[in-house]
Amino acid sequence: MGALEADVRSLLGEGGALAQSYENFRPRQEQLEMAQAIAETIDAGGCLVVEAGTGIGKTFAYLIPALLSGGRVLISTATKALQDQLVNRDLPRLQEVLARHRAVHRRVALLKGRANYLCLHRLDQAVEGVLESGVLGSPIPVVRAWAQSTRNGDLAELGELVADGHLQAQISSTRDNCLRGECPRYHDCHVFRARRQAMAADVAVVNHHLFFADLAGASEGGESDLLAHARVVIFDEAHSLNSVGQQAFGLEFSSRQLVALAHDLQHSGTQEAQGMRDWTALAMELLDAARALAEACAALPDNGRVAWQDETPDGVPIAKWKRAWEAVTGSLRATLAELDAVTAASPDLLRLHQRAVVMLQALMALSSIEDVSRVRWLSRTRDGVHLSQTPFRAGPDLQRIWATAQPREKADEEESAWEDEEGEQDDLQPDGGSEGHKPRAFIFTSATLGTNEALDWFTAPLALSDARVMRIASPFDYASQATLFIPEHLPSANDLQHGAQLADWLVDSLVRLGGRTLFLTTSLRAMDEVARVLRERLVNAPQIELLVQGDMPSSRIAERFLASARSGESGIRSGCVLVASHTYWQGFDVPGDALQMVVIDKLPFPVPTDPLVEAYEQYLVAQGRNAFKEFALQEAAMALRQGAGRLIRGETDAGMLVVADARLAKGYGKWLQRQLPPMRRLASEAEFQSEMERLSEGLTRTSTTDRSSSQSPT
Repeated sequence: MGALEADVRSLLGEGGALAQSYENFRPRQEQLEMAQAIAETIDAGGCLVVEAGTGIGKTFAYLIPALLSGGRVLISTATKALQDQLVNRDLPRLQEVLARHRAVHRRVALLKGRANYLCLHRLDQAVEGVLESGVLGSPIPVVRAWAQSTRNGDLAELGELVADGHLQAQISSTRDNCLRGECPRYHDCHVFRARRQAMAADVAVVNHHLFFADLAGASEGGESDLLAHARVVIFDEAHSLNSVGQQAFGLEFSSRQLVALAHDLQHSGTQEAQGMRDWTALAMELLDAARALAEACAALPDNGRVAWQDETPDGVPIAKWKRAWEAVTGSLRATLAELDAVTAASPDLLRLHQRAVVMLQALMALSSIEDVSRVRWLSRTRDGVHLSQTPFRAGPDLQRIWATAQPREKADEEESAWEDEEGEQDDLQPDGGSEGHKPRAFIFTSATLGTNEALDWFTAPLALSDARVMRIASPFDYASQATLFIPEHLPSANDLQHGAQLADWLVDSLVRLGGRTLFLTTSLRAMDEVARVLRERLVNAPQIELLVQGDMPSSRIAERFLASARSGESGIRSGCVLVASHTYWQGFDVPGDALQMVVIDKLPFPVPTDPLVEAYEQYLVAQGRNAFKEFALQEAAMALRQGAGRLIRGETDAGMLVVADARLAKGYGKWLQRQLPPMRRLASEAEFQSEMERLSEGLTRTSTTDRSSSQSPT
């Protein structure tokens, strides 16, 4: 056992520092096993993939060896909320323990994407615009006053004011419009100050979108700044990495980019090169092109993806598409021609020229259909039309990154192979940059990473075939804590009346439970239908608060759901019913009595008409593979596990999972059942009613207060 492993055991084991520091901490063998495997990987380098079941305490299992390692650590999470939890709760707790027992203290920095920070230069421009126009009621003066006092420029400090997307676009920067070192406010820039702090910190906490955006942005000039400063890289909630990577390594062009370019062109041209060109006419040409693109796609459905396999996207008239395409490319070329002569006038004009070049290059790349490993598609939203080209897998763009986790000898072999194949030297340093000669350690963890021991659902798309893989089961006793019911008497899950009849059937049970239910649907249409029925049927149940995804920010919904659960002196139980779609299938964490039932309306198969799904299945079939078994069924299993995972969040929790899809009871459904935690299945409506009575009377529960005292701080 290495020194780091021994130190980890002394902190997490029986009588260790955590047990001494927290009265309610109980050592768990599963947590210790995970932490020691991470310590081994940190010592030796390499890639470790850990599927850690709910309740193991995976956060402390990776934080402790990482903090004790002495190397610089980069932690990437799925969401900004998880970032905040790590920085404001988990890391401070551990810092206290390590300071007392090991005299260890690590500097921690939080880094969000640039859109979360105030851009002082763009604020100055917005202030000028308000002063020139004399517009009353603009929020810009409020932002200007706040800018004088904020320390980090995090727009979250503005509260609901920044929910205005137009305002946020005015006062924050993007990768496109940021002037970087040429900006007149560069030395005061909140974005670059936050990045510098992250580069100097011992532990930097980012999110997956930022990590991959950093990688994608660095592909032209070498290694990502974030990665260059880290020897230990940890991905929490890693199951979403492939989808985030696909987005980052893909191509995108949108009419919104044209509109933003038009506004910035008119403003900067007028300010920096007035009289040299007709900037208003140029801006109007760009706006006309954006409108032409929107009009060509006007018949397409809102918020849906449309296949683009041929010359034009499905459902778009070819004549309109060609006119729109010519208008967009023509307006960009005209803009470039006029900017060519004035780029020396200011950094703003030079950056506008660079943006137009990048946009035109993206359009040319999107016009090609030669790469069979990518799929083109289009979507139309209230923000405009979005054209995309997405790789089927993120792995090919990540292989060189993972190579930095290999020992020197193997990494040299890999570099030679890449050089032979591509005729160029790999820029990535196998020794992890400034952290000495040890190879990097990459840790990937989540509660759901695959359906077999190899976890190839996760590893294959990310090119992690050489990674060490572990599956550690949850310590929860699902057989006694949870039950599964499949109501086979309802209409087929594909019947249009299915959602309404499911909601109607469950109303009596919801009243008996006092709400305390999370209702997960596989589509927004089904969500709306279920919510409509419940609003009508629960009107005489004031003790139940009905929440619907989108009613309020997700953080407030979770707080409201948890706070609402109570039992009055009369014995009437109250609580919430939350009806939600894809957003809440993962990450919704409500332990205790506040949540006693999770309802899933149907098996969460990928939508077969989605162009990404359709194209990938065609790609698999062309290789002679079974697209249903290898893709659709696997995706359904993972989504089902994530949704079911919302139910049991603590050792004394109890509840029921209702999956209202008869397909789960037969054929491939039996395999899907085996992917769920080992819950006891209720065989009949009578057993369902009996279990509902037990839950409503609280026979399997202690109070929320009693339960919270037994929870581990992990």
